[in-house]
Parts: sequence; structure tokens; C-alpha cells
Amino acid sequence: MPWSSCASSGGFVHRFFAILVILAFVFGASYASALLFRAMGPWTAVGVESDGNTIHMAFGPDLPRPDWVPIYPGAVVVQSSRLTSGKMPSGFHSLDLATRASFEDVKRFYTDRLTASGFTVVDNGVAPLNPLTAAYLGIAGSLSGRRVATDDQIEIMIRTPDGLIPSRAIELRWRKISETPIAAAGQQ
Repeated sequence: MPWSSCASSGGFVHRFFAILVILAFVFGASYASALLFRAMGPWTAVGVESDGNTIHMAFGPDLPRPDWVPIYPGAVVVQSSRLTSGKMPSGFHSLDLATRASFEDVKRFYTDRLTASGFTVVDNGVAPLNPLTAAYLGIAGSLSGRRVATDDQIEIMIRTPDGLIPSRAIELRWRKISETPIAAAGQQ
């Protein structure tokens, strides 16, 4: 049955929304988001930059990822995305996960796995934020990894737990180092 038919016939959307709210309250927002994105399914979009070039975007929990981007054991894939353009032909990729693991376990897993894959890994803590701002934003810490030999860069943000049965989000972002945009126009 099409989504519009379900939505107009008897409050399906209201029940689904109530389930998401309860799920977020009990298990955390990441698990509720995972259910929502599974229900939505994969989708794509095309954007146009001011110079007329196009940006292609793909979203879905099952997008392909390189072997060196590990999924934390037992984690649930919430969503993934890929953005490609003429300036970034290899793409900017993201993977969002939900887990009930501790901050230290997640940090150790990604540090060990990326180091074993040839990355130089840096523990950024909550930088550039101060601890109070990081806590307000739900950021427990972050890692950065670079593997110059293959031009790969990855950033991992580990969130603070939420929900009655605590869970945390893990956000992974990767791209080619050579395709990283210049941070400020004055640095050209």
C-alpha cells in the first residue's frame, strides 16, 4: 500500500510517530532514527552549485563503504550517505551507528582498527569545544585518522549516551585528503 494511502487511512502516521517517540525515550534517539530511515528507504538527490556544477547525493542504511571503515560490533546502522561532485569525485561519505557500548570501548576499537589499517590516529578529545559546550551538544569525544599512502582521511565523533536504556551514536565521516576543501578563502 503506498505511503499516502496508509497516512490518510486511520492514523498510521500518528501511531508511527508515537512509536518513534517511545523508542527514542527508552532506547535513545539513534535507535528511533534507525527505524525511521529503514521505513523511508534509500533515496537520491541532485543539487546544483552556484557555478552550475552538480552534486549527487545518496542516502540509505546499506550504502557500500571501504573495508577499512569498520562497523562497531553489535552496532545498528542508522544511516549512511555519499556526496560526490566535480570537486570531490571520490566523494564525502558518512555512516551513523547506534550502540550501547561505553565511550572507552568505542574509542579503543576504532583506534586499534584504524591503526592496524595503516592510519595515524589522533584522539581529539572534545576539541575545539570546551567540556561544558561538548556536554551540552552531546559530544563525548572524537578521533581523526589519516593514511597518507592511500590519500584517506576519517573523522569519528562519539556521542554521549541518551535514553533510559543508554545508547550512544557514533558518526563516521571519510574522504580523500587531496579532495578536502580549503578551510578558509584566505588560505589559498
